[in-house]
Amino acid sequence: MSSKKFRNIKNGNIYEVVREDVINCTNANDNQVMVLYKSEKHPEMLFVREKSEFYIKFVEV
Repeated sequence: MSSKKFRNIKNGNIYEVVREDVINCTNANDNQVMVLYKSEKHPEMLFVREKSEFYIKFVEV
């Protein structure tokens, strides 16, 4: 599987998408689809962001 890389529009950092189908199971946001991604500089750091927000704040490189 080839990885997709994205640049954060605000800070310019590059991130690799791990999964685009993570489901948020917290009470307030149950079933919200999230993107799981990691930092290119620090691959041990994992992040999640709502899928619709992710594609507004990041551009594919």
